[in-house]
Amino acid sequence: MSRIAPTVAAALLALSTISAAPAAADSIVTTNAYLPAVNITGATGVFRTDVWIFNPETSLDNEVTLYFTPAGVDGTNLEGIRITPDLAPRESVSLTDIVKNYFNLTETYGLLEVRGKYGLMVTSNTYNVGGDRPGTYGQYSPGQPYRSSLAFDDSVYGDLYVTGLTNDPNLRTNAVVMNPTDVPLEAGVQLVDWAGIIYGTRVYTVKPFSMQQLNDVFGAEFASFQPPAGGPWRLNMFVNLDNGARILGYATVTDKRTGDPYLIPAQAMRP
Repeated sequence: MSRIAPTVAAALLALSTISAAPAAADSIVTTNAYLPAVNITGATGVFRTDVWIFNPETSLDNEVTLYFTPAGVDGTNLEGIRITPDLAPRESVSLTDIVKNYFNLTETYGLLEVRGKYGLMVTSNTYNVGGDRPGTYGQYSPGQPYRSSLAFDDSVYGDLYVTGLTNDPNLRTNAVVMNPTDVPLEAGVQLVDWAGIIYGTRVYTVKPFSMQQLNDVFGAEFASFQPPAGGPWRLNMFVNLDNGARILGYATVTDKRTGDPYLIPAQAMRP
């Protein structure tokens, strides 16, 4: 099946067809949701991702297709997986350890795209199954709508912000830039202190429908800029080259003492 990048207009049009109303700007209901998915042994544990998909339509079956692109891979020509049968009105499905059980991959992480004919709600839990005690530590991650992505805009309105970060040796902060388009994304990422002073800027090239992970923001990625301990810090993420690419992003913060993570989606200044 052909994989073509959606447009904001097309996504809103699909949401407004037949019985569906356009989603509110802050809703996660979308025809194109993007989120991380993993099956990997990482620096702070053994991680898996479970995904839930809900069809909120009251009378329409919803055709759903899944695409998974490992980090650093061009996902343009990767085949999707169709969920069969289609989701009935108001139906939900659970996809446990989605990377292994649905894409037959292990020890990898990447960008999951969930596409619906009509609007969907997509949520997930990426959790740590390692450790001496039974149970898990998990982080909720919503499917980020395509309409929340930003294109090139050389102003504050062209930035996505990840706020509330702390430079603490007990915490490991990773950040991710996602490219939901079919062209390469040149992404800029800035580390900014509480007063708005930019400590450093990195530029990354992210392949189509893929993602770039910044490992250990304070301990490695931006360590050469010598950011002081404490915070609050933030990351600014933006499209650095006007070629039609768009950007989404997030950060994960893990307590290295427990392996307990949480996720901070990157947010635009305005809807």
